[in-house]
Amino acid sequence: MSDRAEKIEELVLGVLSFYEPMSFELILLDMPDEQILDIEDFNREDLEKCLEELLKKKRIKVTSPKTDKEVFWLKVFPKKSFLQRTLSYLKKFT
Repeated sequence: MSDRAEKIEELVLGVLSFYEPMSFELILLDMPDEQILDIEDFNREDLEKCLEELLKKKRIKVTSPKTDKEVFWLKVFPKKSFLQRTLSYLKKFT
């Protein structure tokens, strides 16, 4: 992955919420202008491509309300490995 793509991915993951689904427009509105200007020739296609890649990596998911056809994205909590879950369970007893 290129440095430019990583910057875009960091920006998108920083803006997306775990709890409130966001539309494409909300994502763009919440992005800090300074960080957008740091990415050379940033455009809508870059954001769409990034959202598709994050979907493939299962870092985000698509949700849409039943009354509307607009797509909303939501950040997914990272899953813990079996070892991490076991260790956190054992910490409760120490």
